[in-house]
Amino acid sequence: MNRIEHIIKRIREGRLTELFKELTWLSVYVKRYWWLIALYTFLMTSGSLLSIGSTVVSKDLVDAVTGHNVADIAYVITLYVGTGIGQILISVIRTRISLRIQLKIQTEIREDVYTQIMKTDWEALSEYRTGDLLYRINGDAGMVANSILTFIPTVISVFISFGSAFWIMIKNDSMMAVIALMGAPITLISSRYTMRKMREYTEKNQDFASNKMAFDQETFQNLQMIKAFGLVPRFIESFHTVQQQSMKISLDQNKYQSFASIITSLIGQVVGYACYGYALFRLWQGAISYGTMTMFVGMAGSLRGSFSSIVNLAPTLIRSCINAQRIMDIVSLPREKIEDNDKAKEILVIAKTEGVEIAMNDVSFWYQSGKPVYENASFYARPGEIIGLLGPSGQGKTTTLNLLLGLFHIRKGSLKIGNPGYEMIDISSATRCLFGYIPQGNTLFSGTIAENVAMIKPEASEEEIIEVLKTACAWEFVEQLEDGIHTSVRELGRRFSEGQKQRLSIARALLADTPVLLLDEATSALDMSTEKKVLRNILKRDPYRTLIVAAHRPSVFSMCHRVYKVQNKIIKEASKEEVQRFLQGDE
Repeated sequence: MNRIEHIIKRIREGRLTELFKELTWLSVYVKRYWWLIALYTFLMTSGSLLSIGSTVVSKDLVDAVTGHNVADIAYVITLYVGTGIGQILISVIRTRISLRIQLKIQTEIREDVYTQIMKTDWEALSEYRTGDLLYRINGDAGMVANSILTFIPTVISVFISFGSAFWIMIKNDSMMAVIALMGAPITLISSRYTMRKMREYTEKNQDFASNKMAFDQETFQNLQMIKAFGLVPRFIESFHTVQQQSMKISLDQNKYQSFASIITSLIGQVVGYACYGYALFRLWQGAISYGTMTMFVGMAGSLRGSFSSIVNLAPTLIRSCINAQRIMDIVSLPREKIEDNDKAKEILVIAKTEGVEIAMNDVSFWYQSGKPVYENASFYARPGEIIGLLGPSGQGKTTTLNLLLGLFHIRKGSLKIGNPGYEMIDISSATRCLFGYIPQGNTLFSGTIAENVAMIKPEASEEEIIEVLKTACAWEFVEQLEDGIHTSVRELGRRFSEGQKQRLSIARALLADTPVLLLDEATSALDMSTEKKVLRNILKRDPYRTLIVAAHRPSVFSMCHRVYKVQNKIIKEASKEEVQRFLQGDE
């Protein structure tokens, strides 16, 4: 009755449903790699059978030696040595093949998870820290790959080994088989508690590992700021605290595992003594030979070991399911919508000669926390226009650009894009191909200047790269570098000033040749003369291009066709007087 109540409780808690989902997700990869798993199963099973065969042959060897049967000794020694060499060869082959298989599965699963993460809706994905995502791709995916490769082969191998040993024991002496399995009931009872604790420790370990990687990643990413503010001692202390917590979790788990291991070992020891004592008793009675006694002891050990392995399969499965669940948490997030891809590409083609227009009508948006950024907001932009977004920090300028990029999604109203005089479509991730984007922060990658700029268009020639560098007023300093466009940028562009990095980012966006360019404080590090020159160059390069600029500087707004003020949960067109008052700090 207690067992039934336990199952009912698990069903109510949703644990069995959760377990079924995790196993279903794992089965997808099992089906994909079934032939590799089958090969590994064959090698593991062969090794187990050879091990049992070696134990059986040892009986004949001992009997031949004690019976002074010279003719049989040579044959049995040959057989015994042959099974030993066979075990070695299979072990070497299995190790080599298992490594190749594991690396293949691990690589493909990581690529699969990485691909799915990259295609996940940004708003949903932004709830996770970068270090956490990295651990799920590298740590969890690697453990899942190892589980997929080894779990089924281990199950089959262990059951074959157990079945073979049990059959041989029953055939020769059923009482010995019973004695060898005396510890089974105690092991089964303790395994129920073991599995529950194992899940708790595994979940705690994986969550902590993710947080630790997130801490490490954020530390080194912001190392310059940490040094600048004299925070090095504080972060060293924080790292020490993290390491101590990690050590404590590991020690707590080891303490529990050690206790469980002691119980299991003591039970095994008692059963082993019982098997050995019974074998000696049978030998003293003259019922068995020395060889048979040797086989009994060996088979009893194999039987106990196989049974323990069967019991230990449950914790292994639990670990695999936890790793799978952590990956499922990410890959089950909503995907970006791509239904309008073809329509967006048609708009892009026509935009070369006619440009695009954008219309936001009565849009309301709030983050998942529920706090409104703005309500019933509206604005529009036409080909060849420069549209300014003005407002205090944190009021929604960057959010508006993210909505235009389809990174976030409006809650009410409409946000559309299209060619003038043509059908307009909803802005989504599919329309992202119509936008070039220069964000506030530095977005340079390790590599050369050419590699960074051509990231948008890998097939771009050197002439095209230099052309956009000139438009962005970046060529004036790039041509002075020792290797020109092939100069190394270094991580986060550390060798360049903020103004230089901004101009390189603008050049990269220009190479995409999109009909709309979004600049989020993208010229804030430039002097006003260079800023105006860059904006004029951009429009001169393509008179149909629309620029939407979030900024705080008068030099930008003096060039805008219209300026929209984003403040107090509204977006409205601002007059020149309102812009002037805001810039002077009167509002």
